Amino acid sequence: MATIELKQDYYLHNFKALLKTIEQYHASLLTTDEKHWLQSFHQLSADAQMLLIRLLSRKGSLFRFNKLNYDEIRNIDLAKDALIHAHFISQEITDLHQQQVISISDIFSLYTKPELQRLFPTLIEKKDKKVEILLKLESYDDSEYLLSVISEPLVMVQQQTLLAKFLLLFFGNSHQDLSQFVLSDLGLHKFENYRIDASTQLFHTTEQVDQWLALTQLSDLYWRAHETKDYDTISSLVPLLPKAASWLPLENKRQKLINRIARDLERNYQYDIALALFRQTERTPSRERQARILMAQQQYQAAYDVVKNIQHDPKNEDEYGVSLRLEKKLAKSVNQIFTAPKTFAPKDIQLQLANPERQRVERCAARYFESQGWTVFYLENQFLNSLFGLAMWDIIFAPIRGSFINPYQLAPLDMFNSEFYLKRKDLIDERLLAIEQGHFDGWQTHFETKQGISNYWVHWELFSQQALTLALSHIPPTQLVMMFRRLLKDLRHHRSGMPDLIMFNNTGYQWVEVKGPGDKLQDHQLRWLAFFDQHGIPAQVAYITFSTPSED
Repeated sequence: MATIELKQDYYLHNFKALLKTIEQYHASLLTTDEKHWLQSFHQLSADAQMLLIRLLSRKGSLFRFNKLNYDEIRNIDLAKDALIHAHFISQEITDLHQQQVISISDIFSLYTKPELQRLFPTLIEKKDKKVEILLKLESYDDSEYLLSVISEPLVMVQQQTLLAKFLLLFFGNSHQDLSQFVLSDLGLHKFENYRIDASTQLFHTTEQVDQWLALTQLSDLYWRAHETKDYDTISSLVPLLPKAASWLPLENKRQKLINRIARDLERNYQYDIALALFRQTERTPSRERQARILMAQQQYQAAYDVVKNIQHDPKNEDEYGVSLRLEKKLAKSVNQIFTAPKTFAPKDIQLQLANPERQRVERCAARYFESQGWTVFYLENQFLNSLFGLAMWDIIFAPIRGSFINPYQLAPLDMFNSEFYLKRKDLIDERLLAIEQGHFDGWQTHFETKQGISNYWVHWELFSQQALTLALSHIPPTQLVMMFRRLLKDLRHHRSGMPDLIMFNNTGYQWVEVKGPGDKLQDHQLRWLAFFDQHGIPAQVAYITFSTPSED
């Protein structure tokens, strides 16, 4: 693949593409000030536009101007003056400090420890750490003196949070940013060409946007506290959590955050608060955590009631499986008899193999089966998932309202909830019927014409033409449909747990889950193996031990 060189002003082009989409589809969601910001931006020179984008893209909002150096900006001083004149940036640092927009720590954190020692030789001791230096300066009673020592221009970006809103409106999420444009420009990510217009957009009111941004800010605070295990800060976020939202995307985001906060507080033994939080959400593993907290508090009957509630209406197979284990633990404490469900024992084979090169156990197993005449692919979940992606490609990217809101999506927004199947039921059922009748129209075409285009399900780097050809010639169509139907029942959870190896020979095919010494089958793997057994799909577990040199 030829190296792609970006033009020096590539980011200006990308930013303007972002703004064009905002103005075209989201103008009704912008305030008067935000519309004025856009108008003012378009009136700037290219140099000033590039400097502003550079500053917006950097971490923080305060910068030492003399440290900025961008070759593509011909006159950075004129660009700075234009941005100041248009109120995009300010260099009135003293005024900003007096207005409490920035703190002394914000300002002097821009400097290294040696630089601070040179600036304030009488205030700072050599042994002081930088964090201690900043605390000293923050508590110093003459901020005017501190600021007077600065002899270079500092600039602060105004309305920096506006970029977060623009990115949210464009991408419909809080994790993609301007780097996505670059990955696409470099050819590292290619995306399907699907329809995007005003009717497909995620946000419909300014309240939805504002609430999403506020929740994102809260989530960012949580993650910073989570990384340092700052449970005091995490606890302080609880009163700030918003009430339940009627808009489903926002409510899903809210419940995810609540579950995370509650789990951390549970780990910190703040059981009452954690329990109250978990009771506010319906997302897994909320009910499991409620039961475990109640068990820790020795409220066994209440825990048992939660477990039986799960069994009455499980969210998914994982939740149901956990409930059985919890019921077994609780039964004696609540004077109940636990009847263990019949366990499934998959077919297995015991193999003792040499491994002089210390390869992964799956590679050793694959090499053994190849010696037995099989053509073996070590693809794990990627085999069936890729087949599903090829079979359903045009349906996955069908122009369903609200599915696609930006040009950089691997899948529709509803890919992993029940709405995906319900909105496309007729299309999917018709496709499954065609497959069942032995018609694989489009699979090969999709493999050839969509090569390298990002699709959540198709793993181009692993899935090959040979794997596709053998799958279509060896796997009975009815069995393919059975496997796809299981996927469709719960795309989020059933996309994993499939056996490590898929292999083919002259007479048929076989799934093989490989387990090395001490490795056990996980619940989701057992469920796939049980499904295969129920439907007559050939599968087995290979338990591997390694021979020592003397045994070879």
